[in-house]
Amino acid sequence: MNIKDFLKNIKKAWDWVWNSNSITSWIIALILIFVFVKFIFFPLLSLVMGFSIHSIIAGTSLPLAGVESSSMDHQIVIDDKGTLNLCGESYTKEEKEYIDFDTYWSLCGNWYEKRNITKEEFSKFSLKNGFAKGDIIIVWGKFTPKVGDIIIFKPNSDSSAPRPIIHRIIKIEDGIIGTKGDHNGDQLVPKNNYYGTDETNIEESQIIGKAILKIPYLGYLKIWMSKIIGI
Repeated sequence: MNIKDFLKNIKKAWDWVWNSNSITSWIIALILIFVFVKFIFFPLLSLVMGFSIHSIIAGTSLPLAGVESSSMDHQIVIDDKGTLNLCGESYTKEEKEYIDFDTYWSLCGNWYEKRNITKEEFSKFSLKNGFAKGDIIIVWGKFTPKVGDIIIFKPNSDSSAPRPIIHRIIKIEDGIIGTKGDHNGDQLVPKNNYYGTDETNIEESQIIGKAILKIPYLGYLKIWMSKIIGI
């Protein structure tokens, strides 16, 4: 087979993968997408993000983060127990409504005001309206943490949480960082969560990066692929 015939066959196969409606072509297309994202897109993006933050070493190893929980959602959503809730309060289907920033603060702001974070201050925080499960977060690597930043951090060594956590910094004192999920009623401490996570005592060495931008819904591809691979 000469090169011309080889390229012709490649073109025919490519056309079949993307234009055929067969189950086989769909499976192959999903595999190709996964391989591209996992082994080409993510490594290249990590390289680009690294260079944009002074050096590869200073850059983040996690340029994109897929959101797999609702702990930063400002809406009334269903939790793992099947209950509609927001900031520790439960709601019925009839009470569920769209929550804008002013309504969010009226429902959740008391917790922050008790800790000297005002509505005006919170309104200037990055991603002040939070983000939802299934969103993709673009992560910045080298930065100086400050109150209001949303950080991705490794759980404490005593925690059994399987993945990094992405929550907002609400306190920094003597180099120790405290965070909270915008959706949650309170901070995670070992006694109130299954994994034994403590987000009141985070060291800078645990920080992976800072959230700077969200891409809605794109993370569901990662969630679905993880479930498929898990199955």
